[in-house]
Amino acid sequence: MSAPQYPHVDETVIQRAREILGRELALFRERTPRSAQWLVDAERRMPGGVPMAWMRSLYRHAPVVAVRGSGSKFEDLDGNVYVDFNACDLAMPAGFAPEPIVRAIHDQALLGNHFLLPTTDAVEVCRLLTERFGLPKWQFTLSATGANTDAIRIARVATGRSTVLVFDGKYHGHLDQTLWSRSDDGGMEGDLTGLDPSTAQTTDVLPYNDPEALRARLARGDVAAVLVESALTNCGLVLPSPEFVTSLNTDVRAAGAVLIVDETHVQFAVHGGGTIAFGLEPDMLTGGKGIGGGVPIGVIGMTDQIADVVGANRDHDPGLFETGDSHGLAVGGTLYANALSMAAARVGLAEIFTPAAGSRVETLGQQLQTGLQRQVDRVGLPWTIDRLGGRIQFRLTPQAPRNGAESFASLVLPLADARKVFLLNRGVWDAIATAGPSVSYAIDEADVDAYIATSGEFLDALTR
Repeated sequence: MSAPQYPHVDETVIQRAREILGRELALFRERTPRSAQWLVDAERRMPGGVPMAWMRSLYRHAPVVAVRGSGSKFEDLDGNVYVDFNACDLAMPAGFAPEPIVRAIHDQALLGNHFLLPTTDAVEVCRLLTERFGLPKWQFTLSATGANTDAIRIARVATGRSTVLVFDGKYHGHLDQTLWSRSDDGGMEGDLTGLDPSTAQTTDVLPYNDPEALRARLARGDVAAVLVESALTNCGLVLPSPEFVTSLNTDVRAAGAVLIVDETHVQFAVHGGGTIAFGLEPDMLTGGKGIGGGVPIGVIGMTDQIADVVGANRDHDPGLFETGDSHGLAVGGTLYANALSMAAARVGLAEIFTPAAGSRVETLGQQLQTGLQRQVDRVGLPWTIDRLGGRIQFRLTPQAPRNGAESFASLVLPLADARKVFLLNRGVWDAIATAGPSVSYAIDEADVDAYIATSGEFLDALTR
């Protein structure tokens, strides 16, 4: 007899989750006929009927077709309304159509979306980011993937080295350099297909929260950058230990490498991200997703020392052409730092993502955690609701995971899938399977109460 796939959860609960998923998928299909037909028709024009592959692959159910959104809620083609606890995978922490962002887009569009020149908003965005994260200088891209790509290249020029260290359980965007993991036999294997295999030669993957492994790998003297999330949130939830934070702050720099902290998934869970919450001291900080309130943007914060490297190695610098050396840093992009992105980021940081609003997210996160824990305790399941600011995680193991491997092993996808579809059939749009619900800046107490109550209904169905 084979061992159970999920030994930390009662097999009866797993079986009930599978039964619930089957029933709820049938109900979902009944509730979304217009979306379903649209997808069939759209397959004539787009693979899978969607303009971007994730829109089909992220969900256990078929995607719905969105038509409008306001605040914390959006509506699909069949007229179903959902309160969004996924925040579009953290790309929409301001909610849908927030007035300051709408105003900024309208006003800037009348003036011009882009000039391939700086606009006055740029300095104010930098000032607001410095207030939030502490780093003095900034550059901009169109996504966190772009920010991490450029940050790695800057680190290589700054150090004269090539290797990038990342950690298990990570997600740093869709760049070849970071989409690798250690296989069971210790080799490197791609997280996805289509990657350039040569990038595995300059990437290494270590366990998160392992200072000894980090020091040992740094000692080889070939590391350009250590790229780390301030907390792992794409494989469950893993917080950094104090010892790991100390090692990142001291050992990386002592080894002549550059510390890059990726705040993309944590920056709106707590104000200032994990960099401030855990006391990290990065040479560079990257972010993206929701900073522009849904308008594409990526950011790279840097110390004065790193900024000097960027300034001394500008691509297409006329002075470099005169000396015959035109090989500047491979950073930048035609639409990077465009006027529209900068206008949206300015009002988002100044008017929506404020410290007071961050405190409100923290309070609502506490309420969501407490309410969900009461529901779990009520039905007698031995689970714990963990939290980082407004980010919640259902933990099904007695001990909190210390790294990505432990966190992935603790996930029970049939439960996550069943919960997701059960909730959406009752008007609550939950997080993707490897994450947990997030309190966006648009969520209110009524939304939190709805999530708690609907989750209670799911737990009743799971345990009755």
